[in-house]
Amino acid sequence: MTNKRWLVAAAALLLPLSLTACGSTSSATPGSTALAATSRPNIGGTLTIGIKGDALTMDPMLTTDEYSKSVESLLYNSLVKLGPQQQVEPDLATTWSVAPNGLVYTFHLRPKVSFQQGSPMTASDVVYSFHRIMSPQLASPWSSFFGSVKNVQALNSSTVQVTLSQPDAAFLPVVASFLVIMNPTFVAQHNGDLQRVEDGTGPYMLQKWIPNESITLVRNPHYFVPGEPRFQKIVFQIIPSTTARIAALQSGQIQFAEFSDPKHFAQLEAMASSHTIVAKRYLSSDYNMFGFNTQWGPFRHQKVRLAFSYAINRSAILASAGFNQGQVTGILTPALSRWAIPTSDYPSYTQNIAKAKLLLKEAGYPHGFSFNIMSPPTLPMDEASAVVIANQLQAIGVTAHVVPTEWGTYVNNWVKRNFESFTGLNSDWTDPDLAMYAALHTGGSTNAFQFSNQQVDQLLQEGQATQNFAQRFQIYSQLQKLVVEQSPMLFTFAGYDLFGMSPTVKGYVHVAGDPFRTLDAAWYAKSHS
Repeated sequence: MTNKRWLVAAAALLLPLSLTACGSTSSATPGSTALAATSRPNIGGTLTIGIKGDALTMDPMLTTDEYSKSVESLLYNSLVKLGPQQQVEPDLATTWSVAPNGLVYTFHLRPKVSFQQGSPMTASDVVYSFHRIMSPQLASPWSSFFGSVKNVQALNSSTVQVTLSQPDAAFLPVVASFLVIMNPTFVAQHNGDLQRVEDGTGPYMLQKWIPNESITLVRNPHYFVPGEPRFQKIVFQIIPSTTARIAALQSGQIQFAEFSDPKHFAQLEAMASSHTIVAKRYLSSDYNMFGFNTQWGPFRHQKVRLAFSYAINRSAILASAGFNQGQVTGILTPALSRWAIPTSDYPSYTQNIAKAKLLLKEAGYPHGFSFNIMSPPTLPMDEASAVVIANQLQAIGVTAHVVPTEWGTYVNNWVKRNFESFTGLNSDWTDPDLAMYAALHTGGSTNAFQFSNQQVDQLLQEGQATQNFAQRFQIYSQLQKLVVEQSPMLFTFAGYDLFGMSPTVKGYVHVAGDPFRTLDAAWYAKSHS
């Protein structure tokens, strides 16, 4: 479950990461990915962002919803971060090196970094943060991404060494995507409960949170990037209605917003053409999907799930739910062009009702069955997809009941595996291992499908341990076909990330999967209160 975004069709697809051993990064200027060419960026003003829903937590290690992530990305830092082309860049680590065997990563930390409440950030805090996210007691949904981590130690106050049990080609993207550096003293003071409090190293600090109304962040005056952040405050204003959010953007009540419902794209483009707003569209690495609880009733049977794959028409789902703003996709979206195989390689992507009925009969359901689809109204494409899928399944004698589910309940049900099926949004992140391992490996921390397949597990482990691109490509090509055949979830389409912003907002650069983080380097072209 993740994000979406908006004008200039970014043909700049995700670039592959080179993570071979024996490498070392350069110490690029921190914050450089978000800077646009200008003479003097202004400092000050309040940026008000319109978002659809409230955050659920301020603990990034427990976050599974996009609204919490949007806020947290401005409160915390990791050792490394991902740039606009998904390149790995310095964050709290200025440089790092990888041993020739691919097992030992040594990170050299940025000097004079403090947590927002004043205590210095040191290597011991990094060690603690690794241990916390991997802790069974915390039960982070992202813990399995760190399964290859064998040992973390502080060599001195500014150097951290991470030893892996096996080479992990996606280790640096994993660190960038999921690890945040926390203050262990602060966590202990709050008995590990960070639902409503934070003490990160990020550009902004949490000032006020009015549930279901707004979250206010204030500038961190001790942030380690000189001259940043530039806005004095950032306010996340919760505006559930898309129409109201557009009106607020048009009137200037808000200056930045993300829009997930493509039926409003034409209106936003019209506003952009009249220079009322700036509209930006980016090819998304997220995809819409229809997931099964493979431990529930008929969905225990692979042939039932595959029958559904043959029964649905993905192009029709894209046309109806996505307003044709996107592309039909597999588990790796077209945005990951170096890894994704053509959907024409999947036999079940060609709708075949007769084949679907035969598979149902072979599975013991010749007359179909009925079931529920959990769907969140806060994500209109998910709910619309569920309705289209339900209608299409009638052709094979299956009755699907769409159950609109409030966002907090939806997330809770997802975490507890309390559903029969669901429609949702998932992310490819930056590497096929991130897209597949935690979601599909037996016992994976985001394997809400409770899916288990020995061949899939073996291939996932091989892909994670293999550094050579050609060999990894063959592994993940095989995996993509196998996963579609096993169908623990059905992949439907990938859309665009769409944003509208005030023409006075300057310096914003989009990073797929983390679109709010670079607002620390954006600014107003003129004074705002």
